[in-house]
Amino acid sequence: LWRLVLRLLPIAAVVVPWALFYDRTDFLPSPASTLETAVALLQEPETYANLFDTARRLVAGLGLGFGGAVLVSLLMRQSPWWRRFFAPYVFATISIPALAISLFALMVFGLAEIGVYLAVAITIFPFAVVSLLEGLDNIDARLTEMATVYRFSWVERVRHVALPEMAAYLFAAFRNVHALAWKIVVIAEVFSQQTGVGYQYKDAYSFFELQRLVVWGALFISMVVTVEYGILRPLERMAFRLRKRAEKETE
Repeated sequence: LWRLVLRLLPIAAVVVPWALFYDRTDFLPSPASTLETAVALLQEPETYANLFDTARRLVAGLGLGFGGAVLVSLLMRQSPWWRRFFAPYVFATISIPALAISLFALMVFGLAEIGVYLAVAITIFPFAVVSLLEGLDNIDARLTEMATVYRFSWVERVRHVALPEMAAYLFAAFRNVHALAWKIVVIAEVFSQQTGVGYQYKDAYSFFELQRLVVWGALFISMVVTVEYGILRPLERMAFRLRKRAEKETE
């Protein structure tokens, strides 16, 4: 019960002042009217189609960007030549504003979804590389020496040395870029798509429908929280349990 109260406190800290002071503003809608709008939207199949479109674009862009980051960080750790080759691109893209990347993707790809995928992938790529490379540089040198003595192949080094040692950094990097990817996909949808949460933001803003804007914001936050606490954190706990079990078996 105490844990439930603690989790509800942040929601109450927003809802209670909103209910008390909304009528002292000119534009803030009431909680009751917003709830009515939420009920109406949740009864429309189009609402779930828009949420699914955003989730699909997020998965594609996140997979593309994070997968590329894992590959590049492994190459940069493996060879100084690759580190010098990729370093300028990593530190150049990390300084480019996400809005500029989204606009560039719109200009190049128009309304095609590939523009959203690339906007997400390019934005999260350098942040993931920096985090993963830090973890790779902190791998126990004794394990690296052992892999050299036993003549591990590159694949064996990744499987038996890098991945177990990198588990914490992998999950930390993925959770960080996962949060960033949600923001980027919505920004890209605002400029280039006709469906999705970002498009609904733009549509509600165009008609100044604050109730819809608040409801779509709440739906978006619900999606992010559901993925974080319903998928990522359980997977993280499971991965660390498997790692501890493997360590005990090795001992």
